[in-house]
Amino acid sequence: MATELPPNSPLSSSSELDSVGSVEDSSERHPALYYDDGTVVLSAVNQNGSRKYFRVHRSILCKHSPVISDMFAIPPLLAEGSSTRIAEEYDGVAHVQMPDSAEDLVSFLTMFYDPLGTAYKRFDPNTPVLVEGALKLAMKYECDALRRRIIENLEADWPQTLAQWDARRAEAVILRSEHSLQLTGKVDGRYLDDRLPEPASAIRIASDYGIPSILPAAFYQLALLSTNADWDAYRANPGKHLRFGARTARWRLLDKRDLMRLVHGQKLLAAYTRAIGTDIFGSRCSRAMKGCTRARNDCWKYFQENAPNSMDDPLDILHDCMRLDTLFNELPCSVCTSEITVMAEKKRRELWRGLPAVFNLQ
Repeated sequence: MATELPPNSPLSSSSELDSVGSVEDSSERHPALYYDDGTVVLSAVNQNGSRKYFRVHRSILCKHSPVISDMFAIPPLLAEGSSTRIAEEYDGVAHVQMPDSAEDLVSFLTMFYDPLGTAYKRFDPNTPVLVEGALKLAMKYECDALRRRIIENLEADWPQTLAQWDARRAEAVILRSEHSLQLTGKVDGRYLDDRLPEPASAIRIASDYGIPSILPAAFYQLALLSTNADWDAYRANPGKHLRFGARTARWRLLDKRDLMRLVHGQKLLAAYTRAIGTDIFGSRCSRAMKGCTRARNDCWKYFQENAPNSMDDPLDILHDCMRLDTLFNELPCSVCTSEITVMAEKKRRELWRGLPAVFNLQ
């Protein structure tokens, strides 16, 4: 595998692992991954320093991992003075002490015994945190099918085409509308921020494990957020921000290179937005129609004064430029309106294709 495994990813120490799919400190045996008919016991040390045990099925592990299969093919050490009894046993079966963390092992084994479980809820902002351990061990133990499945699920949450981005944008608009109708800001017990992918953890797992396909969309989404909108801080007082539909990021997961890429991208996006006023609305009417130039200027003035949030989002501004007839009563002439639509669509495609360069991902 070409991608090196990060020795201590910050995702592995995220607090979500303590509450979702973690090993219980009160018991040596994992409550869900200890099967009475299991044929081997794996153990690993957790972050607290205690050893935890998982009784699983050798055949399942060998089916998915050639590395583990080769490991089990080695005859086990026998107890001194015995020709049949294995030297290291636990609960009557062979015991293998794994070099991995118990938290990573939980994530990894869960994929085999609960493949359609909580780790793959669509748009779940916790997905990168939950699957990071499984992805790390899938690469280490050459579980290629599992690795592909994890990556495919991550990619499903982060658009790779402009059409996919628009589809997700439309879904987010609908979700925001649903939440705005609730006094608590919650739908089914969750805030809007709990129902949409979170970009910083996506960037972390993509950078650490070689998944470049999700980076452009994740960085673009991150560029739309304030650095004050912190995942942990906002959840400490959810009624103040999350209740009103705030979006957040796990900023602590980003390293220096990520932040430099983000700053570079935000500067270029701001310049791209300013250029919209000149390139699209700054031209004079080719037919010299009375009031057309003023209508162009009024359209751009509207975007600047009445859509302050969108000014950070050139893809969104250009999307609105393609549907001026739904926003304004007084439009430029039909020729100019058509030209604006065509030019906005072209610049939008160019921007999307250029996102890897915008964020220095190439």
